[in-house]
Amino acid sequence: MATKKSTALYRPFFREAWNLTRTRRGLWIFGIFAAILSTGGVVDVALASIKKIKGGGNLLEQLMDSTFIGYELAAQYMTQVQILGSDTSSAIIISSAAVAGLLIVMATISQGALILGLKKNHVPDSVELKKEARVHFWPLLGLGILNKVLTSMLIVLMMLPLFYFYISTSSYSAVLFFILMLVFVPAIIVINIIYMFALMEIVLREKSLFDSIHLGAQLFAKQWIATFEYGLLLFFIVFLAGLLLIGTVILFAVPYAIIFTATLLTGSLSLFITVNTVFAIALVAVFMVFGGVSVTFQYAAWYLFFKRGIHKAHGKKLFSKILRLVHV
Repeated sequence: MATKKSTALYRPFFREAWNLTRTRRGLWIFGIFAAILSTGGVVDVALASIKKIKGGGNLLEQLMDSTFIGYELAAQYMTQVQILGSDTSSAIIISSAAVAGLLIVMATISQGALILGLKKNHVPDSVELKKEARVHFWPLLGLGILNKVLTSMLIVLMMLPLFYFYISTSSYSAVLFFILMLVFVPAIIVINIIYMFALMEIVLREKSLFDSIHLGAQLFAKQWIATFEYGLLLFFIVFLAGLLLIGTVILFAVPYAIIFTATLLTGSLSLFITVNTVFAIALVAVFMVFGGVSVTFQYAAWYLFFKRGIHKAHGKKLFSKILRLVHV
């Protein structure tokens, strides 16, 4: 029996995701912290992974320029730390670890609170959401760690040809690197799509860590073409919004330049510091708000996709636009 065509389109998903994002501004702060673990943009993760490979290649080049094992460069970093003294170095390391741990806890709880806030039929209370999200803390944390480990492993595997290149300077390593990218970049996207679905399973249906991964993988297998289409469209929407934001900031840079010049002409140091501080705070606030909005929107978009995907009737129908066009 042929599968019926779905009446669901991506455009209503995005429209409803924007309505949820616009009307539930209290979720934006959760979006800012949730971005520490995941922005909700699966294509963004793949691009970020490529950037990490590029940065890793630069570091590898520095290591190779020093010695094969990188002893000289590593010794330079260790020397810089030792200059600060053992007590100061220990205090910096402990403080950094404590802050990093606190941010991870806040990011994990924020993920759960963000998804729960999207599920509510009314504008949710932030304190209530945090309390409800704490119940899912350990499965969410375990899922986040597993996702980072798998993604990091794929990034390291993609970097292997770079090691071979610096050791043997063979031209084949570039071809091998390109082939590995064709394999591992889609794999990173797949892992992060399943990760988003597993997040929903844990929070919305209260599944265990491994059950959520299994169910997330099943949903991906059923709608895998649609998830790639959807993720790509979501990436372009957020990308265009980012370009619009940058254009707006550049536009407002003109009056700032005029005011900046005026403060220099006054010769007042206090006025100069005040004006620059105000503009710096405003700029940071704008980018933080944009980050909270964009992450909330992407989580909302995946939430709506997931909700339709697990629906008893609609979930059995085709989501993919490509398959809808060719399906008879």
